[in-house]
Amino acid sequence: MGIFIRTFIITLMICMAYFIYTFIGKESYSPNLLPNGQSAFHEAVENKQETNKVEEVSFYLIDSNNKPVLTKRKAKENSLKNALNELISGSKRDERLEGHYTEIPKGTRLLSFRENADSIAINLSKEFQDGGGTQSIQSRLIQLVKTVNLYSKNKPIYLYIEGTKVEYLGGEGLYVEQPLNEEKLNF
Repeated sequence: MGIFIRTFIITLMICMAYFIYTFIGKESYSPNLLPNGQSAFHEAVENKQETNKVEEVSFYLIDSNNKPVLTKRKAKENSLKNALNELISGSKRDERLEGHYTEIPKGTRLLSFRENADSIAINLSKEFQDGGGTQSIQSRLIQLVKTVNLYSKNKPIYLYIEGTKVEYLGGEGLYVEQPLNEEKLNF
């Protein structure tokens, strides 16, 4: 055991001597200064902060009166796709404490999303149609349409489940007239 401790201490001392020589002991050490007087290190930190810039996305949850509530969360980019992913991820604890929740079932996934000049097509997993009654299905559609309209006003919205254009949703078979829009859903 004594040999191990001596070897460890000698190795530690060699490492510390190397560190001191490399980073402190060299006379030629100085940061690369840029014309504005800042070092290259500061520039690298500023560039990293720009690439890690956080924005907000907006989407709709439902309140206790079953009314849509605008919600904002941090995201890397403020885009419709990110907003849809946040919507589908469900409400967070602090949002639920405020009485805001989602009617979109857990496990729902955004399978694909396509936006062109004329329309928006959203393809969701089959979980989107599971559970709840007519009011729950209507609330899901309200959340979805109002969220899309935040980013793409007045474009027709087409909903697909597992690649099939939706005609009916839920166990009660709620008819879904496509394209979806706010007027058809009776906001």
